[in-house]
Amino acid sequence: MSKPPKPLFVFFGVEGGATCCHVDGKKLFVGSLKGKVSKFGLESKVLEQIVYADEKERRVQSIGFADENLFVHIRGHAIIQLKKPEEKSKEWSVVRTVEVDDVGFCNSLLIGQSLLFASSDNERFPMLCSTSLSDFRVESFRIGDTADNTPMHMTRGEGEGEVVIGMEDGRLAISKGENRLCSEMLKLGREPVFCVASCSKWMAAGCARAPIFLVSREDKNVREVAYPPDSAGCSAITFSPNCKQILAGFWDGSIRVFSCLRLTVLLALSSTHSSSITSLVWLPPEDEELVIATSSDATVSLWKLR
Repeated sequence: MSKPPKPLFVFFGVEGGATCCHVDGKKLFVGSLKGKVSKFGLESKVLEQIVYADEKERRVQSIGFADENLFVHIRGHAIIQLKKPEEKSKEWSVVRTVEVDDVGFCNSLLIGQSLLFASSDNERFPMLCSTSLSDFRVESFRIGDTADNTPMHMTRGEGEGEVVIGMEDGRLAISKGENRLCSEMLKLGREPVFCVASCSKWMAAGCARAPIFLVSREDKNVREVAYPPDSAGCSAITFSPNCKQILAGFWDGSIRVFSCLRLTVLLALSSTHSSSITSLVWLPPEDEELVIATSSDATVSLWKLR
């Protein structure tokens, strides 16, 4: 991994910039700053369909897929549930709209049959909201004991519906179980946590400034992963399928692979994207460990790093 590879392919022209993505089989769904969700073929390498377009061109914050339904989170507005058409040429139909508050840039999340999103209560405490995919009721659970502490990003944890949430005050909140009990609040630093990742051995958090924080699941020991200050902040993060590497994207458009054991840079990719990396996906071995990066420069790149 010493010689920087070139991307396998780059999709261009994501209107306003690409904000997020989701992979379902051989299809890649990409959200944009202008409120569109586009479906690309990972094999055909072409734009196959505009799945959804927000009338007011509001930012697509995140995308999820479950039970043949796509869940499109429009920032500060709603999560739109779209039913996959039986015929490829047909349009996706809206079957449900879940209203959401304007909670910064926090994403929504699908875990099992639950749709999770962030909110706040009347006393301005952060809340984790949950609704079943088959039930219109919404339950809310308080995150921590500090008011005006915005959830910044969340990801699926390990077992029992665990959710790892990066908070504005530099802490990681860990929610577990059906009652979404916030069982732990781990202090990392002073900067807001902009992105989080989780695997069986580690949790990781990226902030507006270095370092990246790497947290051992075994003993909650916090280690620091340094990166050049001219990369600006860490904007996206994930783990390799074997949990041995951290894949991180930065505000300057660069991407780096770090060793979880040695905390060193294994690979730096700096010439493909010109602005912030908004999301990263590292697919499992059965999907050839394809790496996907979305960027606010209106492109999406595909990589083979092994």
